Amino acid sequence: MKPDFNVKIEKSLIDRVIGNITNVIIKQRMSEKKWIIGSLFIGCVIFGFSPGPIHLINDPSRWELREQFVYLTGLCAMSLMVMSVILSLRFERINRLVGGLDKAYIVHKWTGIYSLIFVILHWSTETVPHWLVELNIIPNPGELGDSSGFSELEIALFQSGTLIAEILFYVFIILVTIALFDRISYRFFRVTHKIFPGVFLLLAYHAATAPLKEHWFTSPAAYFLLILLAIGSYAAIIGLFQQIGKSRKVEAVIQNIELHENGILDIRLQTLDKPFLHQAGQYAFLQFAHNKEPHPFTIASSGVNPHILRFAIKGLGDFTKELNDRIEVGQYVKIEGPYGEFKFEDNSERQIWIAGGIGITPFIARLEYLSNQGGTKKPIDFWYCTRGDLDNQFPSSLQSLCEKNGINFYHLNSNKKEYLTIDRLKTTIGNFNNSSIWFCGPGDFAKYIMKGLKSAGFDINDFHYDSFSMR
Repeated sequence: MKPDFNVKIEKSLIDRVIGNITNVIIKQRMSEKKWIIGSLFIGCVIFGFSPGPIHLINDPSRWELREQFVYLTGLCAMSLMVMSVILSLRFERINRLVGGLDKAYIVHKWTGIYSLIFVILHWSTETVPHWLVELNIIPNPGELGDSSGFSELEIALFQSGTLIAEILFYVFIILVTIALFDRISYRFFRVTHKIFPGVFLLLAYHAATAPLKEHWFTSPAAYFLLILLAIGSYAAIIGLFQQIGKSRKVEAVIQNIELHENGILDIRLQTLDKPFLHQAGQYAFLQFAHNKEPHPFTIASSGVNPHILRFAIKGLGDFTKELNDRIEVGQYVKIEGPYGEFKFEDNSERQIWIAGGIGITPFIARLEYLSNQGGTKKPIDFWYCTRGDLDNQFPSSLQSLCEKNGINFYHLNSNKKEYLTIDRLKTTIGNFNNSSIWFCGPGDFAKYIMKGLKSAGFDINDFHYDSFSMR
């Protein structure tokens, strides 16, 4: 029944993939692991209701163990893939459970990584024994399982699903490899990533037909698996037809553009068809007329007027550097969102704000909000870290806004060797008891601050930070 897989994998590719996987696994957080463990648990539960455990009890041989391990790894891989495609949909309720869209993308990445691991385990457990038999290293065990009672349709379905999986194995490895390597351009990554929903649907077909080999449809496991595949297929179809975030999109027009001396593009948009309701600190995806790909930017307005939105964009990449030359007043823009849990909402007695460079944006929105609320109701210490004097930073009214709202403001200029350290924070504000930290800035800066906070015994759950890494 099972076709022999006579294939070779490029060793250098496998080495690079495994090496990259090892590096990222070491850096994984416990908050992400629970979603991985949950996905694996679902796969194991489905296997537990299958005929597999009974087959192992009746025939506890190495070959039967190998046979059932093929099914178990396949189930785990598919469960992880389903979790991955669900997280890619940007559903608000799911994002909240994960801790925000940025955290959902991180879990999405990890489920992809672990699904690759289990796909490789699944493939190698199925294929390597065939190679060993062909090389006469181990004896041929003959046909495993019950080969009776199969219709021609069942045989055709099983064989077609297996053939599709054989081809897609290499496609899947290539796509995940592209996603993992940051050196590959984001533009190319985005194009290739759109193939994933189609790949998932074909692999789901394999997952639905493979259990025919062991009469799974006489057990509850087959129907649990079909429910899982149906959920994943629904999510994949939404992604395949580019319908992600459709209900959260608003049409707007560029009302004003101002380019500041420090290279920050200050854009104001006015919505056309409906208001864009959001809170200070959140972000949205903008799709400009000259580029079909949406890009995430923090909203620099508080949401008091839901028809007017402000964005402060720094030219850091190819897209943002040429943005000023590509847009003009009167052009239409699609806004999708809002996203993010960086809303300055907590039960702490004191907040510490830390901004690095263009990371000032969510704090501008919050300052505008506080100005409309009569100022802050709790102590806030705001640290703004830049390269250059405060007079040359954006916005020019920052210090006066802080004074107006009763916020303690500190500026550090790295050009003068002024750096923010945990010792400096302690010296200025004392201990971190009943305090929360809200950070927006470069990723390396965030890691540095978090490392110092951990050594100081700070509860890292009170450190709030949005990651804009979309891969």
